[in-house]
Amino acid sequence: MISLQHIFSILFIFPIAVSSLNILVYSPAFAGSHSNFLGKIADTLTEKGHNVTFLVPVVMIGKRDECVNGVKLTKDVVVVEAGPETLSQQSGDINNDENLKAFWKAHMDSSNARSSTTWFNIAMKFACRHFHSQRDVFEQMKAKNFDVAILEPISVCGLGYMKALGIEKTVLASSFTFFDVVLPYTGEELDYSSTPGAFGSFGEKMTMWERYENWMVNKEVNMAQEDMYEGEMEAYRELSGKTLPDWRELLPSASLFFVNSNSFLDFPRQVLQKTIPIGGITMNQKWIKEQKLSEDWEKILEQRPHTILISFGSMIKSMYMPKEWRNGLLETVRSMPNVTFIWKYESDDVAFASGLSNLHFSKWVPQTALLNDPRLSAFVSHGGVGSALELAYSGKPTIMIPIFADQIRNANMLARHQGVIHLNKNDMENFRKTQKAFNDILYEESYTRNARKLADVLATQPYSPKDNVIKYTEFVGKHGPFPAMEPHGRHLNYFQRHFLDIYAVFALFYTTIAVIVAAVVWCIYRKCVKCLKVEKIE
Repeated sequence: MISLQHIFSILFIFPIAVSSLNILVYSPAFAGSHSNFLGKIADTLTEKGHNVTFLVPVVMIGKRDECVNGVKLTKDVVVVEAGPETLSQQSGDINNDENLKAFWKAHMDSSNARSSTTWFNIAMKFACRHFHSQRDVFEQMKAKNFDVAILEPISVCGLGYMKALGIEKTVLASSFTFFDVVLPYTGEELDYSSTPGAFGSFGEKMTMWERYENWMVNKEVNMAQEDMYEGEMEAYRELSGKTLPDWRELLPSASLFFVNSNSFLDFPRQVLQKTIPIGGITMNQKWIKEQKLSEDWEKILEQRPHTILISFGSMIKSMYMPKEWRNGLLETVRSMPNVTFIWKYESDDVAFASGLSNLHFSKWVPQTALLNDPRLSAFVSHGGVGSALELAYSGKPTIMIPIFADQIRNANMLARHQGVIHLNKNDMENFRKTQKAFNDILYEESYTRNARKLADVLATQPYSPKDNVIKYTEFVGKHGPFPAMEPHGRHLNYFQRHFLDIYAVFALFYTTIAVIVAAVVWCIYRKCVKCLKVEKIE
């Protein structure tokens, strides 16, 4: 059987003339990294000459502007402002950044995984209901006659919307490596015995308990997300059409699945032919290499023989880091006077670090330019998927200190390439452990060597994430959808998929044979015993 990838290989040799497509990219505003990922897809297709609309329903009010600005080249941006339920939920302190400091101390495991997503899931349900109620926006979108829709399966709200618009050619695009909750419904179930789930805390080599926990924590998250999906389905059926399909049917009906993953970087796993890796789509190497540092940054980099950048991203701010962990980092900085430290820090209140001449605070840092400057010796990162890809492509040795969600998985994923040290966030208050990690990343040459080797692999990989987005989307626009590629296995029940029904038949057969043989032997035995008794009497 010829797979879709074989067909693509042939077609890519003989380019197809594809006219401009009308493409809808649906990107709810709740986190900058997600919007940047979808925005990059939109811009890539816009740059190719397609007509792209970037549709942004606001879910998290505080992230609105950051998410709307996720696109640079795409000009047709339609924002659906937050509804009254969202405004009520996020009014007052609950929308304050200070609430995010709880994530510093948060620890997700199977005991709290479901409850930890409750607030987010409620926000998504509220936003979905309001979004589908905006019939003027719906009519505006319907008039555009879209050929293809691209959206992230963190939500099924958009899938119901696309179906109501009459768009049959859809592409799921995951800014994570994957969403565990989606996999069983698309026929791509994960083997939790050897593959960490999206929210798993372990690497690929797990003890029996770790395998159980890897399965359980993701099962709990999936149950919470399925509940959110149910609420979103209720909204899109009520407001956009009672006959709209169940989300369980909409997910596998997608023509392709783009995943923010790279085969040379991620944990290996079994995937469908419809799963297309585009990990690194947000990395514009040409643009990165053209970045120039200002004179002030140049001076900082020239101060000492080694420089380390510390950044925990834009969502979880360093200014809310628990003091005992911050003090552990400060002690490490103090113990390394021949190293310059740059710390992305969001507050002017830095009196706690007075006297440390080798430490520079900045509310904003040119991270991509610094990572690709040879004078930057190492990086300290939280391990968000965006930063993880940046450091992997830059070849910079890194200490990853994950805070929550998929960041732990990202740290384990990169640590297996031996260019990254995974430091538990709780260990930051342990000066000895923290200092050892910093010394090792600077002076143990193997980390630099392995990090550069990985970067070279990614730079010379045989496919381009950008080309994958363009060619596969155009292929869907011309030939999709592909119902024949849907695996029938997803319709089988647990017993059928795992051959338990066949094992049961064999077990019954052999048990029956064993019973018959035992019965025959018993009868023969009894007959013999009876004969012996008769002989004795005679």
